[in-house]
Amino acid sequence: NAVISALMFARDNEFEKERVRVWTFGEPRVGNKAFSEYYTSILGNQTYRVTNQADVVPHVPPWQILGYQHHPLEIHILNKDHDFYVCHNTVREDLDGAYRWPTIDTGVADHIDYFGKPDITLFEPLVQW
Repeated sequence: NAVISALMFARDNEFEKERVRVWTFGEPRVGNKAFSEYYTSILGNQTYRVTNQADVVPHVPPWQILGYQHHPLEIHILNKDHDFYVCHNTVREDLDGAYRWPTIDTGVADHIDYFGKPDITLFEPLVQW
């Protein structure tokens, strides 16, 4: 997972940490609350988690059962016109982000459609911590 690799690099290379930028597309939940808080303390202001409409992958594993949760910052693509919403302080799940879609209504189609989206560099100036 890109998040775990970036975290290990930043932890082991303190002097290079500020140069790290992490962009994920359709990232699943990778840890529990303690992991999310630790990750956020190290790379939180350098990570952009992009989710696309009703992509199923950001919904797994289910937080209700296993306690997994996302780390901030989520950029949720709302529609095929590339309108998006920035979820700044994701605590468990932001109801205006990917979690707006009940898991039953999600699917694979939106997970495989990220590459048709605009260049990620267009988002960064719009996201202020």
